[in-house]
Amino acid sequence: MSNGYESRLKAIARLFYIAAALLLAVGIFLVSQMRSRSILEKTLMEVTRAQEGLTRVKASIANRRQTLAAIKSHLDQDANKSSPEMVLYRKFDELKSRLNADDITMAALEKKGGEASLQFTLTFNNPEYNTLLNTVSSLHGSAFPMTPVSAVAVTQSDKGLGGVTYKITGKIITSDKVKP
Repeated sequence: MSNGYESRLKAIARLFYIAAALLLAVGIFLVSQMRSRSILEKTLMEVTRAQEGLTRVKASIANRRQTLAAIKSHLDQDANKSSPEMVLYRKFDELKSRLNADDITMAALEKKGGEASLQFTLTFNNPEYNTLLNTVSSLHGSAFPMTPVSAVAVTQSDKGLGGVTYKITGKIITSDKVKP
């Protein structure tokens, strides 16, 4: 009787080992599938992010092309009408009339490296802070001739409370190649 019992026990043990091996193989397969899925999900997120970035880059390129076309158009119009000096002085007059500074000064005209430039300093006494921000923003937003701001100084007056002075220093820059 022990022989029949042992043979049945061996058969059950074999089935158990086969079932355990199959269960282990299925477990390993499922774990590898979960890892593969996780990797694919990360890859999909990166591809999606890259596509969104590409869309933003394409929009930025289109915007820059439009801006460049507008600058070239404006440059061509001014190039046919004015000398570099006239373009700079016209822009200076525009700044003077538009910005309502308490004091505006300019340095001598400079021509260097294919550019003509005119340095200016705007002084505002007791303005509101948004006046400063709007002025700097409008100067930076100017397409042609360019008017980059090189310095902004804020000083408080010794005479009393609330006496604040803003000095904005920048340049008006145009191409020296503009023909009269």
